[in-house]
Amino acid sequence: MVKQNYLDIYPTRGIAQKLNAESLDDEAALNRLLADVHNYIKTAEEDNVRFLKTETQGKITSKETATFFRGHERTRNNRVILQYLVAFLTKLPMQEDIEGKVVNPFEQLKSFILYNVNLLKDPDVVSIILAEHERLGLLNETNSWYYRGQISKNYKQILEVAESARTITREGYCKLFEALQRYCLFWFSVRNEDIRRVRKSDIYIYQLTRLLMKRNGCPEC
Repeated sequence: MVKQNYLDIYPTRGIAQKLNAESLDDEAALNRLLADVHNYIKTAEEDNVRFLKTETQGKITSKETATFFRGHERTRNNRVILQYLVAFLTKLPMQEDIEGKVVNPFEQLKSFILYNVNLLKDPDVVSIILAEHERLGLLNETNSWYYRGQISKNYKQILEVAESARTITREGYCKLFEALQRYCLFWFSVRNEDIRRVRKSDIYIYQLTRLLMKRNGCPEC
């Protein structure tokens, strides 16, 4: 298993520890989480449409339009990931379940995960991460190379885990869940473990992957 090296400036797992303390074995707690996830899936798309209608009432630049549609695509991607994770709570589709079917949920989930991971190479996303370092007073003209290197290192490590999921087996699914969890942990650390500044989708993905990993005997990250 690839050993995760989190950004050196964020050595703790504050958000993860808080979420791990919440037991999802209790049926009522799990039902509350699922209700929150379903509500997010429904409202995230509505919020995007509402924002676009509001913005197009006035002038919107081509750059703002491109930014909106990139954000829209990322939101759609996370919604689909969440839908798959919720479905997998009932049953992990194995090779015999997928053969002859048009849709391969294992490969589809992997493609959505890779989409998210590859965003860590996107110049806009890298700029967002560097802005977080700058906000904390850590970034200056002489050390930006170091933080860019840290982003690249985390990207490569998470990508390696995701790409190692090559077989439609319990072990293969465990790798996909691990990659998702590592991706969420990376963003938790980038946001300085401030749960108020973390995307809801990352919190929900982390909680669902934690539950799926536990249910399927996956190794902990």
